[in-house]
Amino acid sequence: MRRALGIVAGLVLVAAALVPPQAQASCVTAAKKCRGEPLIGIELSAGAAPRAGGGGRVSYTLDYAMTLTPSFAPYWGDFWVGGRFPRGARGPATATLLDGTGRRLAVLACREHADGVWCAAGSHLPPRGRIVFTARLAPDGPATARLGFDSFEGLDREQSERRRTRAQARERFCNHRFTTIVTTTPDS
Repeated sequence: MRRALGIVAGLVLVAAALVPPQAQASCVTAAKKCRGEPLIGIELSAGAAPRAGGGGRVSYTLDYAMTLTPSFAPYWGDFWVGGRFPRGARGPATATLLDGTGRRLAVLACREHADGVWCAAGSHLPPRGRIVFTARLAPDGPATARLGFDSFEGLDREQSERRRTRAQARERFCNHRFTTIVTTTPDS
């Protein structure tokens, strides 16, 4: 009798270990996806006019260079550009994507999100380029912006062709953020 109870108890423990609860499984797989360094690294430098009239327009430039982790596997990513613009600033509604030679490639639509203003850049970006944003500053106060890239990776070719919202991409793929700070002093 003891032996039969021991075997049944052992089988129950083995079955419980093999079938984890759904919530626990999704946390484990999400944590596994984002371990380690990003597959696509992005180096940034940003600039803007050092001084601007209160309530005036400021153009921010974001120069970037992408590097891929050495591997035989191809990488695909989905990129969003933007970030937190100065408190009280309006815009931008669009951003302009330029290649390394300064030729205009695209105009990207921007939207306000909970963590800043982000523009969908998609998956086909040149390895080097420049992005230009224009925003209208608040009449007074500090004008510090934190701009950069939101990179979602771990996609395959088919997934990179689909259009997703940032929330959908954040749920499904590994997210890395690359940012830099730009400061403009408003004139009195």
